[in-house]
Amino acid sequence: MTAPLLEVQELKKHFPAARGVVRAVDGISFAIAPGETLGLVGESGCGKTTTGRLVVRLIEPTSGTVRLDGADLFTLDRAGLRAARRSCQFIFQDPFGSLNPRMTVADIIAEPLEIAGTPTEARRQRVHELLEVVGLTPAHAARHPHEFSGGQRQRIGIARALALRP
Repeated sequence: MTAPLLEVQELKKHFPAARGVVRAVDGISFAIAPGETLGLVGESGCGKTTTGRLVVRLIEPTSGTVRLDGADLFTLDRAGLRAARRSCQFIFQDPFGSLNPRMTVADIIAEPLEIAGTPTEARRQRVHELLEVVGLTPAHAARHPHEFSGGQRQRIGIARALALRP
């Protein structure tokens, strides 16, 4: 049996509220092996987004552990966390709300590459490659999100998530 790539154990996030505490996430556990995919499904407000934010440590947990390739994300220093986050990416449910309408598709997909210090020509090539991977063409790179259907916008979000090869 392969060791989990991502292992979440008894993860909790409680927020103070006017009348006590809101238990946004209250003891979720799961493991994902290399090559596996996990989808979190549930009604609005059940903690899916909070779980995702906890897993990549965008918010701090109340308790629990998250291990990525054996490393405890909650004990990593800033540099270690930054390196770990490169291997984790979000694909948002609402692609239109997550894509900057002022940016071209090329800029949206290239943004994580630019942040990672990828040279300009390599970014351009990777953007074109990713557009083809998700069923679009390099000609789409100069367009803006509002010029695409919902499904095409979802593919743009997927291309962006794949940019750093998580």
